[in-house]
This record gives sequence, structure tokens and C-alpha cells, in this order.
Amino acid sequence: MSEQTESETPFTPVGPANMLKPGESAIIEIEDDSIVLVHLHDGYYALENRCSHDDGPLGQGRLVGFEIDCPRHGAKFDVRDGAAKSLPAFRPVASFPVRYNEDTDEIEIQYKKPEPQAFEDPRGFNFNFT
Repeated sequence: MSEQTESETPFTPVGPANMLKPGESAIIEIEDDSIVLVHLHDGYYALENRCSHDDGPLGQGRLVGFEIDCPRHGAKFDVRDGAAKSLPAFRPVASFPVRYNEDTDEIEIQYKKPEPQAFEDPRGFNFNFT
């Protein structure tokens, strides 16, 4: 079985184009995975609903500008690309392309299951004892 390239990964419809007002977010499920869909003044964004620090539910965090914070420890992530913007998180979360389908008037997400990230200690310690 070969893996799909990004251009071959299908877009999944997630709801009508007016499902969220600018500044709102929603938690949706795709392939049994939780995704945060965010509507900002310049469009929609999607990222995994899991803080890279402690697996906190990002969709329950505050959305301020282009950043969403984790309700557990306050780590912030850029909703445009999933980049970690503040400690205690230092690893990004997966983000997914979003598009508007004019034919169906729906928002669609190009979802590809994120690869599990290997543990990487920011201090450079190696915990792989092989």
C-alpha cells in the first residue's frame, strides 16, 4: 500500500460555509481524530486538537488573534501553521489545509493523519537507550 501524497489526499467536507462566525472555533471529528476548526477574518484554519506539551484539548482554549492557547498550562499555538509560540510547548501541532467549495457552499479540510512525533528533549538529553 502506498501513501497518498498531499495533492492526492482528498478534502473532507466538515460543514456549511457559515457554520462559524469570525473569531469562533469548533471541535470536529475526522477519521476518529479531533480537529480544531478556526474561522478568522481572513479565512478558516484547522489544526489537531492536542497540545504537543501535555495532550490538552486546544479547542477548549482561548483564541486571541492568530493564537490559540492550551487550557491546561497556557502553551500558545499559531492556528495558521501549528507552530508553538510559547512554553511549555516547544513542538508544533499538525495543521491541515482548508478550502471553501463554491459548488457545495461547504468548508473542507484536507486531513492526513499526523505522524507521531518522537520525543525530543529541548535540553539535548537522549532518552533512547538502545
